[in-house]
Amino acid sequence: MSKLPEKYNDSCVKMFQFLQMLTEDRADYDSVIELFSNSKEGKNNPNVTLNKYLNTLKIFGLKIKKHNKKYHLLNPLFKLDLTKHELETIKLLTEFMEVFPNGKNKKNFTGLLEKVSALIPDSEKSKIQTTESDADYSFKFYFSEYKKLLEECEQYCIEKQQLKISYRNEENNENTITATPQEVKYFKRKICFSVFNTSTREICDIPINEITKIIQLPTKSGEAYLSMTVVFKLKSRLAKTYKLKDGETSKGYDEAGHLIIVNKNEDHGELLKRLMRYGTECEVISPKSFKIKMKNLIRNTLENYSKK
Repeated sequence: MSKLPEKYNDSCVKMFQFLQMLTEDRADYDSVIELFSNSKEGKNNPNVTLNKYLNTLKIFGLKIKKHNKKYHLLNPLFKLDLTKHELETIKLLTEFMEVFPNGKNKKNFTGLLEKVSALIPDSEKSKIQTTESDADYSFKFYFSEYKKLLEECEQYCIEKQQLKISYRNEENNENTITATPQEVKYFKRKICFSVFNTSTREICDIPINEITKIIQLPTKSGEAYLSMTVVFKLKSRLAKTYKLKDGETSKGYDEAGHLIIVNKNEDHGELLKRLMRYGTECEVISPKSFKIKMKNLIRNTLENYSKK
């Protein structure tokens, strides 16, 4: 069997790369032209080369449509067979993203929805538009009060300048700190502006609804910062079943079979509450200041229960 010329091998690779772009719904015109401009046969006239590939794919039964300077695969290679409930969920999430504040979270999630949508046949996509959910959801109000503040916080994270932030703490007292912006975090029941407190060297997750004022300082934040790392160990059954959280690493087991965890970039107040739930199966190793906070919290909790 004779060896295929190099240009045929190159053509096969380009064909699969083009199919991947179509499948992932990222085949915008400029990216596709750039792909074929790099091929041996497409250097002189990439548009002619592109048309050859489009015709080849049509021969194999693939339907491709160009809309708004982007190519779409109408009958994807891999199809999702979705139930009515799953179609409702996709519609719900799509509507949710329309009112979601701009930022990396919206960008990442929208990108995921686009990839999922690329695997749905056109007949199913039309059902998404026409299907009526059993529940009447409306997200128009959800971020209306804090939408502007959330967008500002996302922008602060991009610009990376130090901030002076005033907010109400859990005792409803107003605190003011100088901090470096990190990210906006979305939890089940709250949204927080996560910052690095430069004086305490701790990550602080400030609830958006508790922020009273943010002043952007002219000082540029350094790219690197050293947060206060908390090391703790887990015992007994918890040591075997524990799943690492974001920002955590494991140093393995000690001689007694206790799991050693290194925690970075978690709000210390939230971390304390979480470790308290582990009871006697958790022990803080370092730093000393965090161990003292843990002991004080345990003592105060016991005192409150003894008074009842």
